[in-house]
Amino acid sequence: MRDRGTDDFLSALNERLEASDHRSSVPHAYIDAHSVEDSVTDRWQDVQDRSLPLIPLLDELRTKLAGDRFGPGRPFRFDYYRLADWLTGQRLSPTPGRHEQQLADLLRHWSGRAHRSDPGALTTSTAAAPSAFSLIGSTLYLLVEAGRRMGLRWLGRRSPGLGREARWFMRRQPFMVPRHSTSFRGFAERLTERGREAESPEQIKKLLVHAFLEDLRRAYRRRRWVVFPKRSGWRRTTYTTVLLDNLTEGNGGWELLRLISEVRNETGELDPLLVVAATDERPATLEAGDSGTLWSPQDAPAALTAWLDNLPSKRQRLVENARYLWIALPPSQVSRPDGREARVRSGGFRPPSPPLLARRGIGETLLALAMVLVLLPVTRNVIDSWAAECVYFRSGFHDGVSVKTVEIGPDDRQCIGYSDDAVQVFGTNKRLRWAQQAIFAQNEAAKKLHRQQPGRPYLSIVHFVGLTHREAAPDTDHAAAEELEGLLLRQRAQNVKSKTQPLLRVIVANGGDGMRKAPEVARDMLRPLFDEDPSVVAVVGLDRTVRETEQAITEIGLAGVPAIGTTLTGSGLGDRSPLYFQMVPDNTVQAQLIAGYAQLLEARKVTLYHPEKTDSYIDTLAEAADAELGERNVPVAEATWDESAGEVASLCADGVDRSDEIVYYIGREDDFGDFIRSATNGCTSQRKLPLIVAADAVSRFVAQGENRKQSALANRSMSYVGMGGLVTLAGASCSQEGRPAPLMGIGTPLDAFCAGYGKLRTELGKALPEKESPQTPWPAERTGTAYDVAGLLVEATSTLHQQLDTETKEAAPHRAAIAQELRENTYQGATGKIDFRASRIGNERNLAILRIANIHDMGSAPTCLYMKGDLFDAQQQRAPDTGCPE
Repeated sequence: MRDRGTDDFLSALNERLEASDHRSSVPHAYIDAHSVEDSVTDRWQDVQDRSLPLIPLLDELRTKLAGDRFGPGRPFRFDYYRLADWLTGQRLSPTPGRHEQQLADLLRHWSGRAHRSDPGALTTSTAAAPSAFSLIGSTLYLLVEAGRRMGLRWLGRRSPGLGREARWFMRRQPFMVPRHSTSFRGFAERLTERGREAESPEQIKKLLVHAFLEDLRRAYRRRRWVVFPKRSGWRRTTYTTVLLDNLTEGNGGWELLRLISEVRNETGELDPLLVVAATDERPATLEAGDSGTLWSPQDAPAALTAWLDNLPSKRQRLVENARYLWIALPPSQVSRPDGREARVRSGGFRPPSPPLLARRGIGETLLALAMVLVLLPVTRNVIDSWAAECVYFRSGFHDGVSVKTVEIGPDDRQCIGYSDDAVQVFGTNKRLRWAQQAIFAQNEAAKKLHRQQPGRPYLSIVHFVGLTHREAAPDTDHAAAEELEGLLLRQRAQNVKSKTQPLLRVIVANGGDGMRKAPEVARDMLRPLFDEDPSVVAVVGLDRTVRETEQAITEIGLAGVPAIGTTLTGSGLGDRSPLYFQMVPDNTVQAQLIAGYAQLLEARKVTLYHPEKTDSYIDTLAEAADAELGERNVPVAEATWDESAGEVASLCADGVDRSDEIVYYIGREDDFGDFIRSATNGCTSQRKLPLIVAADAVSRFVAQGENRKQSALANRSMSYVGMGGLVTLAGASCSQEGRPAPLMGIGTPLDAFCAGYGKLRTELGKALPEKESPQTPWPAERTGTAYDVAGLLVEATSTLHQQLDTETKEAAPHRAAIAQELRENTYQGATGKIDFRASRIGNERNLAILRIANIHDMGSAPTCLYMKGDLFDAQQQRAPDTGCPE
């Protein structure tokens, strides 16, 4: 019981329950009774052929408790409740005799979907491939129909696949007088919409509540068939707790509590449900007698003891409010005698641990222990490899594959190493895996052509990035797949029938989540590959400017192999190796881009947002931006966050018009979604918001549809730094028609790129599910950059083969010769001119600020706001103020 307005107790309690370790958390659900009707209506309004649930609160409880988020116990299935509730929503044909066959069909479909929890799936026919159980059920149904037609009427009334449910409804529960029906099918018909018109609504509701409680009892039951222990029940060591807020007579809260109490009284069965409810007032009938006493929080422990002592006798006498214990809820902030505010303890609950033998896998482990002792070392390695989706080979078993599993973090084993063959594919994303498999198919084609034409140039490049990540982490799989698709396009252009075109093989290397194992892969796995395979001419990719990537660049340089960063922008990376090249401008140029744009807009202020705990990329970019803006007399401010970008304050909280300011987000892509949501929280108009520009790392966020398709981002605009803006601006015509937008001109290297890319997008659309296919209608900048990197190395190899007129022309050029060739010539790529003659860092390359009008809309095409650096040639038309192509 609370004073009006004191309504944060249950939400605070829910936060503590949510804070518990997921492996040992209390099964719980928090429900605001005021909003249940809307929630249930939203969930069921699109489901055809059924009415809304009779008890909305119970339906909401079932939905929230059925999730797989409460530790080692299996998720609650609620088989009995779901079947009863589903039947109350079914409409049978009014045609005499037709409804019996219709009900039989409905029950047969239900039994084939007994393990499905999606409410929408319960009213549709089975469309998935039939399981063994559904096939058996179908066979039994045919036998039953045959028996019915032969006169065995008792057999025709059976419901195959629902024997357990039928026994409980007909023999083991008292509500709706089951004996008035001769079969479960008849009882089920009484629950349907027309059938229940003649039934007591109170009895139907009690049946639903009883079925719900029985499902909980079954989940907690510790013995199966009276004798054998049920381990899943022993794993549950706490009551299922329901936090029910804002109880009133009107929203059904008090009715649900009454039904639970009466079902318990009338059945005499125990159940593992605890309801903690909060209300402003209670019905008068529950205030009478000592069971209605309102206890203060200080007296609550003693009151609980007394309540437990008196409950058996009151329960026996069917006292109406015997199961209620009333506590007065204090205000949200409680003042102590010394004047200071008492603080609520934080942290989660830790339930008692289940018995050792009941824990998952213990019995199986003991049984198998004797069998694996002799083979323990090999068995352990194989199991770890399988768990990480890592192929297990003896050393030297497969020339093109070298992998192993490593512990990246707690409960996070990943497969690192390299592969040129479909026997080992990294990652779990379907698009990412498809790209690797397509590359590996091209590798086989290149090897076959090279065997047939030994004099034809043949080169291998290693694409080295982070392809795996923690399962729960926001992923960038689409961005990684984009780069692989660029390499695939170049392979398809090279691995054709020809006498002179170099053949291209791509080796895919994985440095783990965030490239945290990159030095280990470079030192222990790639360096032996370089020694054994002279066809490997370079390492490309090199994901993220972090300490591990910098170490890997040094290791690759010490091996005498050129390394080309496709998307790295950190400053000073060239100092890590004399053989390091960078395709995109470094952070000093990006700082110049932001400062130039701020001057163009005459921005009143630029605020740099970045995390407190940073890496080399963020450090160098923040320092460069601050220095460059300062030199140009543009006012600069900084705002940081500690743990999450969700900590930042809303930009419109104070109502100040910031439309003449720029916010420059300097952070990683996995924080950007939280940043946008927090920075624009509560904003009703974008006209007073500053222009938000994100650093280049956020291009990964742009590529990932699941990151952007969040309702909180609807109609939110953003700008970001594009590293391959010319490819992005090629537009939807490049993807859909195989030709760049007219804006980009005719006869540019984009034509060849778009011709191949358009075919690839069609192929991806057919091969992948819609949500796994490329999300943006325009070509990805990372695809274009990777395509150009491979093209650069192909051209260097081709040039050297033409220059070196020797008898061993089929041998790959030395890596030093490749590096020198990169320093002596220019190359025209799809992303613009590539020129390393003056510097190994592509600071003269183009860099753009691109704008997306609606983050939530994957079809919202980026437009160019500002661009600097070389395009395809000096004569290409550009806007005089922004530098964007015209």
